[in-house]
Amino acid sequence: MPFAIRPGARVHYTVEGQGEPLLLIAGLGAQAIEWPRPFVAALAQRFMVVRIENRGIGRSLCEVGNWTLKDMADDVCGVMDCLGYTSTHILGISMGGMIAQRIALDYPARVRRLVLMATAFGGQESVPPEPRGQVIFSGYPGVPVAEARRLALTAITAEGFADGHPQLIEELARLRAITPTSAQVFSTQFRAIVGDDRSQRVRDIARPTLVLHGQSDPLIPARNGVMLAERITGAKLFLIAGCGHLPHLEKPAETTHAVLEFLAEAS
Repeated sequence: MPFAIRPGARVHYTVEGQGEPLLLIAGLGAQAIEWPRPFVAALAQRFMVVRIENRGIGRSLCEVGNWTLKDMADDVCGVMDCLGYTSTHILGISMGGMIAQRIALDYPARVRRLVLMATAFGGQESVPPEPRGQVIFSGYPGVPVAEARRLALTAITAEGFADGHPQLIEELARLRAITPTSAQVFSTQFRAIVGDDRSQRVRDIARPTLVLHGQSDPLIPARNGVMLAERITGAKLFLIAGCGHLPHLEKPAETTHAVLEFLAEAS
């Protein structure tokens, strides 16, 4: 299996497709396998798609202890080094978008184009989750684990999505159960998110950027995406109506089209 050996971690990644490299960075507690297959397949027709599992997630290992968003950004750069890439396109969702911001700020030469999906710049200026999105952090005491996963996915998608697409929710819950994320890793990642304020630094991002956000995102409300795009010079903002925190799952056609159209501008 391909791993990048990092201080205190072994970071697993997968590679498929052909063309320019495009790195996908997942969100809080999410495994690489959770990227929807149709979304990855569409990207892989035009790009060499690299899916990264953040330290402690899935097949990526880590030592016990705390780590930061910068540590995870350095892990991504370590994967790039293993593959011989000096620079790549980067797409990050949620926490993955925060990691992508750190790479664009700390190592700008390593980023070709940047896609920030369902994410925020952190700090006190960020808009907090809506009540139904906030519940994923308090958990579901007394509820069986499998059902808790379904409830969490329902909570972060747009109203009515889970009822209208029960098979998609069930499949994603099944994938999350294959290699469950430990409570310790989840809480460490959460602390890394809370401890990283990029609210002013994002003004220094100088790479071509697409900010893509669901208008009905209950976990990271859409106002966060609007403010992020306003602070990045030249950033394009793409808001998707009727979409929650998982645009690539909830609105795959619109999301895929927006990403491919933006990345094609680099040609």
